[in-house]
Order: sequence, then C-alpha cells, then structure tokens
Amino acid sequence: MQVILVTVSVVLWVAVAVCVPSFVRGQRRLLFWVLSALATTLTLQPDVVYYRIDPLIGGVHVTYFIFHATAIISVALVSNLVQEAIAPHGLTRRRMRATAVFAGSIILVQAILFFGGDWHLTDDIRQPFLSRVDYALYAASTWITMAFFSVSVAVACLSDRRTQRRTVTRIALGSLVFGCFWILVYTMISLGSAAASLTLGSFVFSGWLLFLYQLSLLGALISLAVGLSLTAAVDSIRFTGNAVQDRRLLWRVTPLWERVLAGSPELSIERHLSRPGLLVVRSPGAHLYRRYVEIRDSMLLEPGQHLSAGEQRLIDQVEDHVRTRPPAFASPVSVTQQRISSGPNNHE
Repeated sequence: MQVILVTVSVVLWVAVAVCVPSFVRGQRRLLFWVLSALATTLTLQPDVVYYRIDPLIGGVHVTYFIFHATAIISVALVSNLVQEAIAPHGLTRRRMRATAVFAGSIILVQAILFFGGDWHLTDDIRQPFLSRVDYALYAASTWITMAFFSVSVAVACLSDRRTQRRTVTRIALGSLVFGCFWILVYTMISLGSAAASLTLGSFVFSGWLLFLYQLSLLGALISLAVGLSLTAAVDSIRFTGNAVQDRRLLWRVTPLWERVLAGSPELSIERHLSRPGLLVVRSPGAHLYRRYVEIRDSMLLEPGQHLSAGEQRLIDQVEDHVRTRPPAFASPVSVTQQRISSGPNNHE
C-alpha cells in the first residue's frame, strides 16, 4: 500500500508539473492549485514522507493536521472548479468568498480542536479512529466537509454531463463523479468506524474494512485527478500534433513562398525567417497561414507563374490543413470540462 501511495503521489506531481507552463501564462491556474492540493494531500500519507517531515515541524503530528487541512482545501477547490465550469457566467466572487469562508472556518475549528487538546501527542495518532471524543469531533469535521463538497460536485457534474456531446468530456465528468462516490464511501466508513470506536472501545479497524478504506482514498484521489486533467491532456496532445504539422508544412512551403514572392516582395506582410528560425518561431500556424495566403494571392495576380506537380500538391496539403484544422496558434480548450481548465461554458 505504501508503494501505491508513493507512486500515485509522483503521478499527481507530474500532472502539476505539466500545468506549470499554462499557470505561468495565466491559464488553468485554478486547475493547477487543485492538482497541487490533491498531490500534497496524498504525499503526506506514506510513512516514508510523514515520519521524515513531522520531526522537522515540531514532532507533535502537525503533519496530521496539515493533511486534514489540505484534504478540505482540495475538495473546496474542486467544487469551485466545477461550479466555474458549469455556471453561465463563471464562478462569482460571492461563491468564491463563501467557499473560502466555509473551508477556512472548518480549518479554524480543527486548529482549536487539534492544538487545544493533547490527543495529538499520542504515538499512535496514525492508527485510525482513536477512542476519544475530541479526536472524533476533529476528524468528523473533515469527513462531513468532504462529503458536503463531493455531493455538490457530483450533482453539478451529472447535470452538465447530460448536455455534453464530446466523448472525452463526458468521460472526464464521469471520472469526477466516480471520485465523489469514493469520497462518500471513505466518509461513511470513517464516520461509522469512529462511532464504533467510541461506543465499543475495543473496536479493531482491520480486514476488509481497512482495505476498502484505503481503496476509497486512493480511488477518490486518482479519479479526481483523471477527471480534472483528462480533457486538458487530450487537448494538449491534439494541440501539440497540430503545431508539429504546422511547423513541418511551414518548413516545406517556405522555399516556394520565397520564390513566388521574389518578384513582388511589396505584396508580403510576412517577415523573413531563417531556416533555423522556422524551427523555433512562435505561432507557426500563423506564419503558415500568411504564407499560404500570399502564395495564393500572388498566383492570382500573376497567373503565368509555373508550379510543379509537387508544389501544387504541397499547396493543396497546406490548404486542407488550414481549412480543416484550427491553426496551432490558438490555445487548446479544456475541461467542462471545457471550462474546468479555463474558458467559458461551451458544449461541443
């Protein structure tokens, strides 16, 4: 189980790293913070991490408090992300403030319960479900908050999924709903086990119940991560493939463009690029489109210019490319998901 926790943590941090370029450009920032919160939450779980970090911050299980806080922040951010995606005008400031105040209030109450008592000083705090009322109140605040936000997210995703026609978006939304289901399973097991520990005293959390508990935690985090990043990943792959094709055609069409425009350079608004420059120029799709248009217009103005059969086929390929596919200088759209990553609600 420890190996699985570490592996999933690494995968989540890789997803965070993939989002960094978009974050720097001012895009998908909420998605970046969601994945960062999820990755932090899971990273604090493995013993190899927990027992190395906790001594550095006091050795009184503050790491345990941080884990619960990041779990609340994670589900709150996911809720905001989904609400932003499905709301006609995006996420309102009022909604953002309400979510922040609610989550912040829960974390404040947890801080009082955590640092105001001595239960967190016990050596077996990592053992689930201590038979103490103050612990039960502390942990229950996390579980109930997670359940509240997960129900909100699931309802929103199910509602929006019915209106989506794009398969990858429907799969992503379904994965989010599946993640919410696992959160509810985790919550119910936790609440029931905490109650049993208080009332029975000798309650032993083991066997299939422990397995289902661990499975639900992993299932929730993995499903949420997949749901949040799937559409963005697919769109990024598509965007990258389109950009590669733009650059390849730009490289091939440039000699023809230079020859056709050599006699009338005043007709061109496109700047000259060296051959190495074609490989690194930004927005290759824009340059490809302009050069295609200038070749076409020049041929119309001077119909006497000769094109070989190969050059004509190349022009036809470029024409098909710029007509049937959006140029790669347009940013890829992502998550109901369309807007889970950035822009306005758009049902394809």
